[in-house]
Amino acid sequence: MSFFSKPEVLAFPVSLKTDEEGFHFLANLLIHTARKQKFILDFKNVTWLEANLCAILGAIIITNKKEGASFTFQNFNNQFIENTLRNNGFLKYIKAQAPEPSKKHSGIPLEKFDLKDEDDLEEYIYEYVLLAKAVPDMSEGAKRKIFRSIFELYQNSVMHSGAENVFVCGQFYHNKKRMALTMVEVGRTFKDNVTEHAYGFGNFSGRQSIEWAVESGNTTKPKGETGGLGLDLIREFLRMNFGKIQIRSADGYWEEKKGVTFAVDCKSYFQGSIVNIEFNLRDKKEYTTPEEIDIKSIF
Repeated sequence: MSFFSKPEVLAFPVSLKTDEEGFHFLANLLIHTARKQKFILDFKNVTWLEANLCAILGAIIITNKKEGASFTFQNFNNQFIENTLRNNGFLKYIKAQAPEPSKKHSGIPLEKFDLKDEDDLEEYIYEYVLLAKAVPDMSEGAKRKIFRSIFELYQNSVMHSGAENVFVCGQFYHNKKRMALTMVEVGRTFKDNVTEHAYGFGNFSGRQSIEWAVESGNTTKPKGETGGLGLDLIREFLRMNFGKIQIRSADGYWEEKKGVTFAVDCKSYFQGSIVNIEFNLRDKKEYTTPEEIDIKSIF
């Protein structure tokens, strides 16, 4: 189709949530807009959009612009939705003349990082997540371990995918007492990495590939290199916190919520990987590391 033809209007759903249905819509959007064409993203019907999903939407727009696509937006009739996208920096990120965010808001800004940005990512995670007043109390040692686990997830996403960037965005949902942080890369999938890893994995589905990858000790790194996805510690924390982790990659979806896992084969295909972690903000426990407890017991 010619780039000079009439723009195609793509209507967003009434509600876009961090769930199978929301991931399905965004996976199809990634595929559909990967071409030289003008697209109008229409928010006329939208009454609820979970702001952490801007990590995925931003990744789609930035990635497919390189394929020749162009994007405009229309019908921000819901002031709450427009304010949300302004406050987390999404509008400013993709539109040169977007208004500045409000001074007080609950968004965790949309950013993109690469492997050279460890210091920037550390500052981001600490400032917007680990040092936020709403998150459960953690010792300095616990904060450091949680950060390292999140960073390993991020690092492995870049290293295994061949993607140039990882996009990150989050949101504090104070009424629901939860915080969501979403990381996404567009490139290779869990399925690509696992099925090419060793003999016998070639027929794994996207779901099976994720299930294999999240098991402790499993890794697609070359022999002699240790480490998997960096999930062990963050999964342990989220079980104690009654939080949640979700992974969507290729045609697979996996989640662990309050310690209970669920996985399913998907009808749509996401060419990359999405990882979403959610903290339960009702949690009043204080988290510390075994090493710190041992040191305190000496005194």
